[in-house]
Amino acid sequence: MRIVANGITLHANETGSGGTSLVFLHYWGGTADTWAPVIDALPSKPRAIALDARGWGGSDRPAEGYSIATMADDVAAFLSALRLERYVLVGHSMGGKVAQLFASRRPDGLVGLVLVAPSPACGKALAAPEREAMKGAYATPEAAAWTVDNVLAERSLPPDLREQVIAGSVAGATAAKEAWPLSAISEDVSADLGRIDVPVLVIGGEKDKVDSVELLKTAVLPALPGAALTVIPGVGHLLPLEAPRDVAEAIIGFLRRLAGETASAIARPESLPAVFDAALNRGDVDGVMALFHPEAVMRLTDGTLADRASGSLRRAFEGLIALRAILKNTVRRVLVSGDIALLLLDWEMRIPGPDGEDAAERGVATQIAERRPDGGWTLRISNPLGIA
Repeated sequence: MRIVANGITLHANETGSGGTSLVFLHYWGGTADTWAPVIDALPSKPRAIALDARGWGGSDRPAEGYSIATMADDVAAFLSALRLERYVLVGHSMGGKVAQLFASRRPDGLVGLVLVAPSPACGKALAAPEREAMKGAYATPEAAAWTVDNVLAERSLPPDLREQVIAGSVAGATAAKEAWPLSAISEDVSADLGRIDVPVLVIGGEKDKVDSVELLKTAVLPALPGAALTVIPGVGHLLPLEAPRDVAEAIIGFLRRLAGETASAIARPESLPAVFDAALNRGDVDGVMALFHPEAVMRLTDGTLADRASGSLRRAFEGLIALRAILKNTVRRVLVSGDIALLLLDWEMRIPGPDGEDAAERGVATQIAERRPDGGWTLRISNPLGIA
């Protein structure tokens, strides 16, 4: 697939069909082909679109335009041309940094974000010798091979795959190879990460020497409240190539959660708020109501009571959805006693205004959840006014 977007022609590989689409962004030195092992391991074969960033693979190779903002603009124009109604963006390393900035713009259709060993949006400071060394990382097949074997990968790649990766890295445009270490890796594009209003999954490699699990915990996760972290053991930075089945399983699990788990499928009470947020934010009132006990009651932010039995609770959520409200709950503490759980949450709700500015409301909520006979958890009481 080739699409003219943002003044250049971008190439992408496309497979599968139907359902929520997956859009993949590769690492510095990679191509759309980087994602082929992961896509091949997806059991349900959803529509998968792997994009070659400018300067890499089959996309155009302009002499400039390799900032994170410009690459995010490329993604925006590309996806606008495709007119995807519902998609999850999956970004690896450099692609993960681009994905974070792109998601902070709240694009239409985006329902989830998966970041695979993402480079921090706040930027990474490199010493001059390190920048110079990285400039030549893909200059020759020998340099690229050394980089793959000694820096990027913890596990040995199959020979054919290794040669493909090396060839793709060497073939990249010189401007693309140099722009990342000289400037893009250090750019700070974190200012609006708080605007990201979709569920986020971060996947790290236990042995990653580039974007370590510790870096993800200290520089990535704090900027993405509510993001979940999955660590794949024994792998380095090239997770899509070293452990494609593990990455595919993590993505499929994420898609299933986005599809709306029912209360019977929620094995832990602390999972309820994230599932609740995902359902409300995608406008799925049935998915929201499925989380509540038949006798559930909720104290609304205006102090009035709503309950499921009378239908007033459903009407309250229908009203929020009509306003295009975006909710993010962050679990602060969970206390479980037998079949009852008490949750303490920090919440933020944003509602788009007519002037383009969001109206924000924040608070502390308490919830009481009850374990069902089948082992799943359901909400009995929800109070966004906390203990007031």
